[in-house]
Amino acid sequence: MAIEIPDLSMVKKYLKDEKVRKISFLGITVSFAVLYLLIFIVPVFTGFMNMRREIKTLEDEIDMVNNRVKMINNMTLKLQTLQDELDSYSKGLPEQKEITKFLEELSSVAKTAGVKILSITPLDIKDTLDPEAREYYKEMPINVTAQSGYHQLGQFVSDLENGERFISIENLNIQMNKKSPRKHNVELMLKTYVSVYE
Repeated sequence: MAIEIPDLSMVKKYLKDEKVRKISFLGITVSFAVLYLLIFIVPVFTGFMNMRREIKTLEDEIDMVNNRVKMINNMTLKLQTLQDELDSYSKGLPEQKEITKFLEELSSVAKTAGVKILSITPLDIKDTLDPEAREYYKEMPINVTAQSGYHQLGQFVSDLENGERFISIENLNIQMNKKSPRKHNVELMLKTYVSVYE
């Protein structure tokens, strides 16, 4: 089968026709527009869409990092609060090597309250009843004998309760002093706690 080549005279004839020229011009313009769209616009649009996806991914990652930073800041504040609380509790638990200083402070508190200390006798340190607490602290009973009026004794007890050290009164015995009716013989059994950490 042979391919027929169109005659040039026919092509000239078609080109002279105004309608054919307009259709041909329109076809060429549309072809160039489609070609321009495929070569330039589509790749730019595709690149733009890919860039938008990447920007969204980066924004999500930034939000995640910001949330982690906030979480770290909150955890740091909580850690500092816990550290302050631990320091506060540590002040209430003297170490064994600080017992002498503690007993001097006890004597000073009594003197400030107007209680005359006759003797302070620390007894043997013993384990607490709570098995879980044994690895942190031990109990130390202290026997105190003194002379005091009711008001001064009340002030002394109040000062002990409001002090930094953890102290409880286990036993209190008050007897009248015949030689000095305003000064009673007082015997206190105090209990404090000693840190097991040196």
